Amino acid sequence: MREKSPWVAIWVEPRATIAKIVLDNPKQSLWYLAAIYGFSSLLNSFQSAALGNQIGTLPIFILALIFSPIWGYIVFSVWSWVVYWTGKLLKGGGDFQKVRAAYAWSCVPLLFNAILWIILIILFGRPLFSNAPQEHFLTNGQGILLFCILIGKVVLAIWSLVIYLNALAEVQQYSVLRAIGNVIIAGIIVGVVCGILWTAGMHAIGSIIEPSNTEFQILHELETILNIQGVL
Repeated sequence: MREKSPWVAIWVEPRATIAKIVLDNPKQSLWYLAAIYGFSSLLNSFQSAALGNQIGTLPIFILALIFSPIWGYIVFSVWSWVVYWTGKLLKGGGDFQKVRAAYAWSCVPLLFNAILWIILIILFGRPLFSNAPQEHFLTNGQGILLFCILIGKVVLAIWSLVIYLNALAEVQQYSVLRAIGNVIIAGIIVGVVCGILWTAGMHAIGSIIEPSNTEFQILHELETILNIQGVL
């Protein structure tokens, strides 16, 4: 019987799949997975920063495409390093490469998230990454499509999290409950450090950057569906 590809098996058999991956080669497909994660992550960041106010959609897409592997690799490494060291407090038995592999392979569902991003870019173009003017509203058809895409993104994110917790539990050789604790502890540490660095950076440059409210952020998507007029 032909062996199932790990790209398929990870969806339904995360523990068995990651166990075989880390046994054979914990670096397997690492850069491909980094590119998948990095692409969606960078587009999210570009949208939040309203980068479309400065450059067009094509340059934004190209930037995300070029830097996605590097950005994904950096995030994989930094996050997994924190999870690895905090996991020691919970008696985790995996090494850094195995912990990183668990996170990397949990990003397989984000391949479809990247496809959804491409669909959004084709349909909405530059307004997706800019502060939409107040007179801009989505049509009913666009609103329904946007809502369906949002639901799809949520489902993929949850599936990715389930894969990650199971894969992490496998490589660390502890329960899923401990894996949840490991992720929470690491998340708190990363959140605090990022908060400190962000605050220090804002004071250093002497300005406060207000988060942009783009028309296509979640609240605007839901409000459009409910026919709530106005822009926050």
